[in-house]
Amino acid sequence: MLQKDITTALLTLHRRVAKDLKKEQVFKKVAETVRSLVKCDGCAILMMDNSHISVVASSGFSKVMPEFSTSMKSIRYIMKTGKGFICNDVENSELKSCIPAGCSMKSILCAPIKHNGKVAGIIHLDSKKIDAFTEDEMDFVKLVSSELTSIIERSFLYSKLEELSIKDQLTGCFNRRNLFLDIKKEVERCKRYKKTFSIIVIDLDNFKKYNDNFGHQKGDNLLKTIAEKIRKNLRKADIVYRYGGDEFIVLLPETGKAGAVICAKRLEDTIEKLNKKIDKHTRITLSTGIAGYPEDGDTPTRIIKYADRQMYKNKSLKKISR
Repeated sequence: MLQKDITTALLTLHRRVAKDLKKEQVFKKVAETVRSLVKCDGCAILMMDNSHISVVASSGFSKVMPEFSTSMKSIRYIMKTGKGFICNDVENSELKSCIPAGCSMKSILCAPIKHNGKVAGIIHLDSKKIDAFTEDEMDFVKLVSSELTSIIERSFLYSKLEELSIKDQLTGCFNRRNLFLDIKKEVERCKRYKKTFSIIVIDLDNFKKYNDNFGHQKGDNLLKTIAEKIRKNLRKADIVYRYGGDEFIVLLPETGKAGAVICAKRLEDTIEKLNKKIDKHTRITLSTGIAGYPEDGDTPTRIIKYADRQMYKNKSLKKISR
C-alpha cells in the first residue's frame, strides 16, 4: 500500500465514520472499512476492560466469533510491549495455539489501540492465506489505531452528553423524558408478545419538612441516598426514574401487579429502616401507587396517571390513620 493509497484510505475511513457518534456504530464501520481496504478475511476490534477483553465490532467472521483471551500469546505480547506484529504463517509459529477451534486463519496482523499511553484495545486482522500481510498494511493499520483514539474520545464525550440528556444529574436516575419513551416501548413490546408490566409511583412523605428544617444540601443528599437504596432493592431489569422533586417511578418489566405490590412493600420497609439514620424528629416514609399494563392503561400518560391516583389515595389513608 503506497503512501498515496494510505492517505486515500484514511480519508475514506473518516468519511464513513464522520457522521456517527455512537461507539458501537463507529467501531463497526471501522472494522468494515479496514477489512475492505486491507483485503483480509476477518477484522475485529477488541477493547480491554481491566483484565477482560471483548469484541466490540467485527467484519467477515461467521456468527460464531472466535474467543479472545488476555492469556493468548499474541495479546500478552501486545499488552506487554505496546507493539503490533505480523505473523504470515501462523500454523508453523509459536502463535499456533492462538488459532481458535474450527478457524482456518493462516496469517495475522495485530496493532494496539492506545489511550493515555496504555494499550486500550487491539485491531485484529486475519487471512486464510499465507503471507497475506505486508509492512505497508501494518503502517496503515497503525495509523487507523491512532485515529481510533481520537474517535473513541469523541464517542466517549457523545456518550456522556447522551447520558446527561436522559439522566437526572443529582440522583443518577433516568429522567422524566426517558420514562415516557421507555413506557411507550414497553407497551409496544407487551402488546406484540402478550406480556405484562407494572410501574410504582413513589412519593417521599415529609420531605419538604426535612428540606425546610435542614436545608437543600442535606435534602439533596437524602434524595441521592434514597435513590440508591431503591436501586439496590430492585432487579437488574427494573429501572428507576426521577419523576419530579421528591417523586420517583419504578418500571418493572415482566411483572404483574401482585409482584409490584410485593416490591413496593419491600421499598417502603427499606426506607422505614433508613429513618434511624436520618433524624428522630422527621420521619421520611414512602407513599406508593401501582399500575399495571394492560388493565390500568395502554399509554404512558394513562398508566402513570392511574398509579399517581393510587399513590395519593394511599398517602391520604396514612394521614387518616395517624
